[in-house]
Amino acid sequence: MFDLLPNFWTPVLPVAEVENTPVAVELAGERLVLFRNLTGEIGALLDRCPHRGVALSLGRVNENGCLECPYHGWQFDQNGACRHVPLNNPADVKLSVLSAVRLPTRIIAGLVWVFTGQGEVPDLEVPESLMRSPEFYFIHHEVWNAHWTRVIENAMDYVHVPFVHRNSFGGEVGQAIASGSFAEFQITQTKHSIQVFNRYHNIESSFALEWHQPNLVVLKFDEMGMPVRSHFFGIPVNKHQTRILIAIQLLEPHAVAMLDEFISPIIEDKVVIESHKGEIPATTGECNVPTDRATLLFRRWYHQAIARQAVTI
Repeated sequence: MFDLLPNFWTPVLPVAEVENTPVAVELAGERLVLFRNLTGEIGALLDRCPHRGVALSLGRVNENGCLECPYHGWQFDQNGACRHVPLNNPADVKLSVLSAVRLPTRIIAGLVWVFTGQGEVPDLEVPESLMRSPEFYFIHHEVWNAHWTRVIENAMDYVHVPFVHRNSFGGEVGQAIASGSFAEFQITQTKHSIQVFNRYHNIESSFALEWHQPNLVVLKFDEMGMPVRSHFFGIPVNKHQTRILIAIQLLEPHAVAMLDEFISPIIEDKVVIESHKGEIPATTGECNVPTDRATLLFRRWYHQAIARQAVTI
């Protein structure tokens, strides 16, 4: 279960989209249901009742703040514990063995995060740029028809910029290529990330990016002399679809003006990415050049850390 992204923390949806009714969402081929209890806490359960397998997301959040199954009215709290089974004598029902499957959750940067593993739950570690309060982030998400590894690889691939984005922010780089420029880059690896700094030798243009395991790329650049951080998540929906979630750190709370200039160019990648078939291949079998080094490191990590894993819940 969750074989596409096993044993990792990942965001699933903006917290603002989880209100008073259950929300169904697919993650790594599994259906989840998100809901709030009476105190506003968010629970994440597998979207199937342990009784007869009905989708819990078709039910309701009742007056006790429990998620109520639409089939037989079983009630579950945000931790998955069964709190009530209608029409049965409480003395004859052992509620502790009737729990729904719960996923650990955290709320960071206005996003609902879940952990896709079992057993001990590790700390959720995120870049410092994701540690501000929710009003400092503009969040956009949509689903693309591509494997999640294609999305992350593209976000790490800085040399596609002058071609895919020639009519937006890639124009300046395109001019440099026309005059014979070449990319100069530095790559630094840590245990859980890859950091890339790139510049072009004959123009004043540079930027940096960071990949954080498993599915986050942080694009780092300046806008009007101010640092901008765009957090780009590739969240697997299933083998064939990925939720693109972009969280842009705002310079001031609720300052959303001019954000189209950041979102629209990223969406330019969609047609190219959707033309790929399946997951990224291993590091062999395709032609590669020095500017592919960062993406090859990601491919190697993916095929060693994820592609061979299987998790059962």
